[in-house]
Amino acid sequence: MSRISRSGTDAPAEREHEAPGEGSAYSAQRTSEPRPPPRREVGVARSENFDAQIRVVASVAVLRGRKVLLIREREEPYNGLWVLPQGYVKRGETVGDAAKREAREELGVEVELDGLAGVYDDFASDGPWPLHYVIVVYRGALRGSAEPLPTREAIDSVWMDVSRGLPEVPQVIRTVLRDVARAGGRRGRAGW
Repeated sequence: MSRISRSGTDAPAEREHEAPGEGSAYSAQRTSEPRPPPRREVGVARSENFDAQIRVVASVAVLRGRKVLLIREREEPYNGLWVLPQGYVKRGETVGDAAKREAREELGVEVELDGLAGVYDDFASDGPWPLHYVIVVYRGALRGSAEPLPTREAIDSVWMDVSRGLPEVPQVIRTVLRDVARAGGRRGRAGW
C-alpha cells in the first residue's frame, strides 16, 4: 500500500507518521531517511577563548654529557638571569623550528632536536598586564663543531653541570632542568 507523499508521487509502504494533530498525507515524514546532524557553528572565535597576553615560547636544553648550555638573558622578563636558549614562536613557524632558530640567533650554533623534554607554564607581569608563557622545551645537541658564543641577544653562555648546583635561574627553568636531569639517558643520546 502506498500513500501520497509531499511530492505527489507514490511512496513505498514504509513506516510513516504524521505530525500530531494533523491528518493530511502532506505532513507525513518517512523515518527511513537519514536526518542530517544538527547544524553547529564552526570556526567561530569567541573572545573569551583567547587572550592576547599568552605567549608561546620555544626552548632547547642543549646537552653535552652531564652539562647543559645556559645563556645569561639580555631581554625581559629574564634579563640578567641564566636560562635555556629560548624565544617566541613566529607566525607560520613550527615550535621545533623556533627552538633551533633561537639557538642560532642567541649562540650562533646549529642544534639537532632529540625529543620533547616537556611543556611548562610561567607567569610574569609586564607592567599592569599579567603574562602567561607556555614554554615548549626540547632536548637537543650541538650539530657540527662550532662552539657557542653569545650574540647580541645573550650576555654570556656557559656549559653548566647542574648536578653541582644552579646559578640564578627563574623557577620555571629550575623545574625544566630538574625534569631533564631526571629523564637522564632514557631519551636520546644526550642525558645525565
